[in-house]
Amino acid sequence: MKIGYKKYLALFSPIMGAVSPAFNTMVERLATLTTGYTPNVERELLEKSYFEYPLLKASIWRWEIVWYFFLGGIAAGCYVLASIAALFGSQDDALVVRTGYYLSLLALLPCPPLLIKDLGRPERFLHMLRIFNIKSPMSQGVWGLLSFSLFCGLTGVSQAAHDGLLGRWWGARLLAAIPRKVLAVPGMLFGIFLGGYTGILLAATSVPLWSRSKLMGAIFISSALSTSSSLISLLLVIVGAPASTLHKVGKMEWTAMLLEIVSLLAFLRGSGRAARSLVGTGPNEHGMSFWRFMFGGGLVLPWLLQTFLLFGRRSAQRTGGVSVVVSLCVLVGGYFLRRTMVEAGRSSSRDTRTTLWNARR
Repeated sequence: MKIGYKKYLALFSPIMGAVSPAFNTMVERLATLTTGYTPNVERELLEKSYFEYPLLKASIWRWEIVWYFFLGGIAAGCYVLASIAALFGSQDDALVVRTGYYLSLLALLPCPPLLIKDLGRPERFLHMLRIFNIKSPMSQGVWGLLSFSLFCGLTGVSQAAHDGLLGRWWGARLLAAIPRKVLAVPGMLFGIFLGGYTGILLAATSVPLWSRSKLMGAIFISSALSTSSSLISLLLVIVGAPASTLHKVGKMEWTAMLLEIVSLLAFLRGSGRAARSLVGTGPNEHGMSFWRFMFGGGLVLPWLLQTFLLFGRRSAQRTGGVSVVVSLCVLVGGYFLRRTMVEAGRSSSRDTRTTLWNARR
């Protein structure tokens, strides 16, 4: 007997209706456990506010900034990992070096256009280059992006010339002669800065979610390393890299995910009430997306799978399909980390009472 699509959904609607409240309850318990704060609506309504008007202006950041944060983190992380492999790896890690430098350059190329588009007018980006203000996170970020772009571009082009992708003319030979290991050291420093400064930029604002804890930079740099190592691992699996190389990249990926988990949990605990907009289930709170797509499906689940692949009894017989799933989950989680942070920060800035509570610390 054939059942239509709508009738099929109708059969399972009671089950989904029963599962949804249970999942909401679980998410709410996770929010309370990780932040250490239990909402009390009656008590919060007794707190003073400025005629219920928001005290902060919500950010107008859109999808451009989310993708700028995401791609910038991948560019920085890929460069750092490739440089580590170039400086301390063996000859078998040459594939990691090439893949990392190429991915870093490709991920970096859309970043300046995304940043300029978000600013609205191209001349605004040029105006930011007129001075360097050491006290301005925005100014530091622009100059850090330019400095990293210089090293990333030179290293990527030199690697392409060394691999014979630019031909055999004199210019290609000159580019191939550039000492990439010399560029790797300062390039890594700027890469680490680029990977973490986006979190520091958010922490420098007055938004309660972003400014309550000082761990935003650690979260973003660990996420940059986890997403970039996952992307490198994904491509290595596709091209059929040696198992020893995949194992090394997998250990980097596992370590970066562990650091990200610890940083996130410490961030939530340190933020307390201010983190409700990120992990809660109330109106204008983004806990459903955070716990499902970021923390659960995009971080904890792939970390557990990676643990099984690395330290299980059959760790020598790595399953390529599972490795691909791990990498894709981490990449999705890295994107949703930036997206939920931006959207939850916008909600946090509209919460007058939490803003005043945060200002009294």
